[in-house]
Amino acid sequence: MFTIADEVFRVLPTLCVGVVTAHGIDNTGVHPEVDAMLDEAVADAKRRLEGMNASDDPRVQPYRKAFHALGMSPSRYPSSNIALLRRVVKGKALWKVNPVVDLGNVISITYALPLGAHALETPDEKLCLRFSRADDVFVALGEDAPDPTLAPGELVYAVGNLVHTRRWTWRQSEHGKIVPETTDIVFPIDGFTDQNEDQVRAAAEDLERRLQEAFGCTTSFGLADAGHPSVG
Repeated sequence: MFTIADEVFRVLPTLCVGVVTAHGIDNTGVHPEVDAMLDEAVADAKRRLEGMNASDDPRVQPYRKAFHALGMSPSRYPSSNIALLRRVVKGKALWKVNPVVDLGNVISITYALPLGAHALETPDEKLCLRFSRADDVFVALGEDAPDPTLAPGELVYAVGNLVHTRRWTWRQSEHGKIVPETTDIVFPIDGFTDQNEDQVRAAAEDLERRLQEAFGCTTSFGLADAGHPSVG
């Protein structure tokens, strides 16, 4: 279901990913309770970060350091958690996509953690966190053609040669995106065993509970790290 390639740990030795898998989601219809959760999470984050830049939040510093270790500017290519918090701090409206994606954003904002959502096309499909290869293909969200700027050696989430997320947690693809008809999803929550593993586990538990209550689905959890790089 999910694996981290061994070479990733040579750069980020304490990386861990909490993996929540959900099956039987009904992502159609209206979910006012999720809208309320998102509004509350944004309001809480505004209060917590008042007078701060999102990049100064102590909880996001491990990701800025990790991006530097990967040779990427965290200012030019902010991880998804920082990008969300920036919008909150700047008072920009937070887009509402669909109930499942919105719930993922609730958890990300609440815990200041990167949280992805990847549709599973088949039960045996494997999502992998690895470095990009020459034959990989990335189609940016909202685009039709592959992005020619993807080069080998970039940390990506991928299924086969289809890149779901570029520059680790920076930009999402058309491949694996969540739509109303999506019923099976894997949610990776990125963290570090020596810095915030407890928060990754808490966020995963919170996500599971809210998914079950809002969507009536079944969920499971596993933690991938250097000692156990695969889940499922």
